[in-house]
Amino acid sequence: MQERLHRTQLLLEPEQHEALAEIARREGQSISKVVREMIAEQFERRQRATGAELKRQLEALEQIHQHREAILARRGGVPIDVAGLIDQMREEQDERSVGDRIDRD
Repeated sequence: MQERLHRTQLLLEPEQHEALAEIARREGQSISKVVREMIAEQFERRQRATGAELKRQLEALEQIHQHREAILARRGGVPIDVAGLIDQMREEQDERSVGDRIDRD
């Protein structure tokens, strides 16, 4: 038993219809069947492209993870205290600012 198909109205440019009709005639198929095959091929291509992009993103995340692990290993497993570094830089800037004011006075 054949799978149930859904009727869809599709507007084509004259050149598109002519090309589809020629392909259908040459292959001995209906235009509908040719269009379904083309759509199926396009779905597969897009799924492959999406899968390839997802794979690329996962590989990039893995590289980031490996880089982070290498940094932690070099630091003896101690992560960088970003907040502490910012506080330290602010204190140093405050000291320079106070020193500059004293020098000017």
